[in-house]
Amino acid sequence: MSPEMSRTPRKPAPDPWRKARWREQARAIVMKDRHHRKYGRAVDTAGAVAQALERAYKQGFADAQDETAPAARDAPAQTALDWALIPPRPRNAFWSCCLFMFGRGGDRRRQGWLEPAVTERGTLGWRLVVVGFEPDKAMGANSIRPLVRLGLLGADGDDLSRLTVTALGRATWERFLERGGEFPEDLTNL
Repeated sequence: MSPEMSRTPRKPAPDPWRKARWREQARAIVMKDRHHRKYGRAVDTAGAVAQALERAYKQGFADAQDETAPAARDAPAQTALDWALIPPRPRNAFWSCCLFMFGRGGDRRRQGWLEPAVTERGTLGWRLVVVGFEPDKAMGANSIRPLVRLGLLGADGDDLSRLTVTALGRATWERFLERGGEFPEDLTNL
């Protein structure tokens, strides 16, 4: 056996952006499937999944063969998180929080926080409270927990039972706005 054949194939380094890109493509396949089924259109979900898998395989193979490829990009260290790296449901919740607290242009600073509440289904959740505005719907705890884990939301210094947007969260919102701030349309360009 030649030395080239016994060599273990090179594996591409983990890349959170690549993972986010493929998750968004998977979501697009599922949404298209649901939409087409709802309106009685022909559905080829298996074909769409097969095409996505083929593209992923080819991309992974090409990345593994390219020895000059740079190492995978690491997530920014506590400066700002890339919008696409926030999981989808928490991303929606974070978008709502920032929109009400900071405004669409990021130029309004309203006092706001999340406080413990019960959702419509009777589960534990969080209600967004913004001075001068009272949203009528609580967000589920499973939507908020990842935001706390990512450091985008944290305990309020005045009242530890409440959550507020952290400095990292504010920087993430500002980066999102700098890049166009068109959610969810901006996720298709990953």
